[in-house]
Amino acid sequence: MISLSTALKHYKRKDMQDEILLAAQDKEVVARFGDRGFGKRPDALKYPSDIIEQVKNGATSFHISEEQWKDPLQITTPMTKNEADSLRSGWDLVIDIDFEVWEITKLIANEIIKALKEHGVSSVSCKFSGNKGFHVGVPFKAFPEKVHEQETKTLFPEATKRVVIYLADYIDSKERSFALSKKIIKSKEFNDFLKKTGKDADELTKSICLKCGTRLKPEDKKQVEFICSKCGKTVSVDKPLKYMRCDKCKVYMERIQNTAIKKCPKCEGTKFGKKVNLFIDTLLVSSRHLYRMAYSLHEKSGLVSIPVDPDKVLEFDKSNAKPEVVRIPKFRFLDTRNVKKGEAGKLIIEAFDHKPQVEEENEVEKKEYEPLGFALQEEFFPPCIKKGLKGLKDGRKRFSFLLINFLTSVGWDYEKIEKLIAEWNKKNDEPLREENLLAQVRYHKRNKKKILPPNCDNAAYYKDIEICEPDNLCSRIKNPVNYSRRKVKYVKKGSRKKD
Repeated sequence: MISLSTALKHYKRKDMQDEILLAAQDKEVVARFGDRGFGKRPDALKYPSDIIEQVKNGATSFHISEEQWKDPLQITTPMTKNEADSLRSGWDLVIDIDFEVWEITKLIANEIIKALKEHGVSSVSCKFSGNKGFHVGVPFKAFPEKVHEQETKTLFPEATKRVVIYLADYIDSKERSFALSKKIIKSKEFNDFLKKTGKDADELTKSICLKCGTRLKPEDKKQVEFICSKCGKTVSVDKPLKYMRCDKCKVYMERIQNTAIKKCPKCEGTKFGKKVNLFIDTLLVSSRHLYRMAYSLHEKSGLVSIPVDPDKVLEFDKSNAKPEVVRIPKFRFLDTRNVKKGEAGKLIIEAFDHKPQVEEENEVEKKEYEPLGFALQEEFFPPCIKKGLKGLKDGRKRFSFLLINFLTSVGWDYEKIEKLIAEWNKKNDEPLREENLLAQVRYHKRNKKKILPPNCDNAAYYKDIEICEPDNLCSRIKNPVNYSRRKVKYVKKGSRKKD
């Protein structure tokens, strides 16, 4: 934890104050008070005394909006999209890169920066997040005023999501046989990480058909072979069957082995590639999303979130971010001094016209996604949801996303969801901002669209945040929603038998 003396010594520096106040113009800026959470919203910084007063009251860091506002203090909670659009004057593109292996995080950030420059964007900036990642930014002034006849300032957060998805495909495409993923998988750092954590490479990768871009399901990666002990007949199937009867001898055949699948189940392609999950998050970007300001301290590491030369990301050393050695460099994060208006036009247009390369089919059976007609009781929740609801140290944003999708899919109304989410958030080591959680719930309510939670084989949402503790039923389902529906079905059958 950052001490008051350390925070005061850092934030009293005039050069730090000048840079923080310059970045704070037309932005919402909220202080974090150590483990006590965030300050009131909306808030802003205008004078050096604003910074020092907050630090004296226990502020350890400052967090800033991606959006630019005509008057940040006029923001209300909640706001409709029309209200936000009328108050918003623009938004910056901020890409958060946070892979589990530091050297690979640097590699991905470097590839994103190169990709932006290849699209004609010269005003690319980068900063160290203060702990394990990087923020790569492009200022709003670099974008055209309109995209497909829509005002660009109204396209937040949709535009940010589209650009990030496009860039993730661009730097690691199937046309290039996922060359970046190959480089990561072969790297010493990646393999050392697997050995240290005991993780399997499959937990951080996806198998992709190089012809159609379809993501293979775990059971699609293997064929099962059976042999009849009487007549010697062999049969290979693409489905994960446990038993098969010989059609000639009418006896059960022996399952002898699994072999690599020969073709894609969708297009019958025969070439496959491994794509690494680059951990460039898009799902949680929302209106009024905040990120750590440049020159803010980081509570966990004690380091400073400092701008980095975008051409030298691979050379960056965290020791340069110690408060006592930090100096103001010649480059700034989201620097607008030499921006060419519209230089990011090609980037955003291609992002909006882009179709994601990897097709991920929803694996929950349609017949099991029919509305329940009632709110599922918590006793029928799967083990992962039950464990996550006890509170988390890491992965809180990912869990909140899957939790809301789970609850809406099992019959919970939004008022009940908001209450449970609020109770869960209090149990976390570091509670999330309540406004962001409520905004996620209201987004679902406004769009009246039920979205299933990520499937069980998505390691980023289950194993990585350590909530995956499967029971006997888990081996037979592909999605947490399936688990609950099947459990309800089993209980009903048991009750009928007793009757």
